[in-house]
Amino acid sequence: MIRSSLRRKTRFGSSRGISSVITTVFLVLTVLVISTNVFLWALTQNAVYNDVVRQRNQQDVDRLMENIIATNTTYVVPSANTINVTTSIVNGGSTAAQIVTLWVMDATLQKYNVTDLQASNLNLNPGNRQTFSKAIRIPGAISTNSFSAWFVTARGNTVNLAIVQTVIVSDVAQGIGSMAMEFATFGYYTFASSTKLANWPTGIVSFNVPKNEYVAFRANLRNLDPRKLTITLDSHSLFWQPGRSGVSDNAWFIVNVEADGTIKSTYTPITIAYLETKTIIFASQNDLGLGSFSQLKTPNTVTSVAAFLLLHGTIGSSPYGQNIPFVSLFYN
Repeated sequence: MIRSSLRRKTRFGSSRGISSVITTVFLVLTVLVISTNVFLWALTQNAVYNDVVRQRNQQDVDRLMENIIATNTTYVVPSANTINVTTSIVNGGSTAAQIVTLWVMDATLQKYNVTDLQASNLNLNPGNRQTFSKAIRIPGAISTNSFSAWFVTARGNTVNLAIVQTVIVSDVAQGIGSMAMEFATFGYYTFASSTKLANWPTGIVSFNVPKNEYVAFRANLRNLDPRKLTITLDSHSLFWQPGRSGVSDNAWFIVNVEADGTIKSTYTPITIAYLETKTIIFASQNDLGLGSFSQLKTPNTVTSVAAFLLLHGTIGSSPYGQNIPFVSLFYN
């Protein structure tokens, strides 16, 4: 009896010891698995955090490297409530940029409007340059109001639309008159027929002109009137070359030209809004308000002459006249 009891106690005691060992091992394994999972989760979250930080830092760097420059901005009001915004854009930064919105403010009315440009796909790679033009509506806007505008890029940068060139030239316009001429684009056309220009619309940019040949002259005129008034040129406007020894006076009167380069037989006054630039053609020997169109030849001798733009019409509702000291031409 005693031996049997001892055997049972020994057997039962041995079972309890093995169970304790197994339980302890299981608990240790559970703790290790949980600890390992927590450690791996922490590593994953740390990697995710570092990746987000790197992306955020890269975005900040890209934003700082973005450099969109907008200059030579013009605001033209072709009709009440509508502003045509035109500007020259260049990406001066080292990263590509996308312009997503345009804001325009009428400072006089203290009103603004915004337009979404994402559909326009306005993307610029480094060094890219392009001209931007957009019409935007602001109720009550008129041509004499003051305007400002700015772009917003996809990275959140704002780009003021500066009027650098206009400010500089306007100061000069105060002394010489309301209209300025772009000397770099002055040129002339030859004729394909008695009423059609041969090299329309590009023309020939030069101050050297062939002698004894039928030509038409071209000038890009910009309205810089300090009062922001619209200028209308009538048929009496002309490109005049005063005579000198052996050379008679010549005058080419203003004309209208069709899209295909054909000169119209009658003249319709040309209107140039404040800060607007238009190409003006002088081609007729006669004032079309007083007679019919006819071609005019250049002098038949090799010579140099001074030339002037004699502009006539209205500015706002008042009479307008301006003489622009123009260029010197050489006929050869």
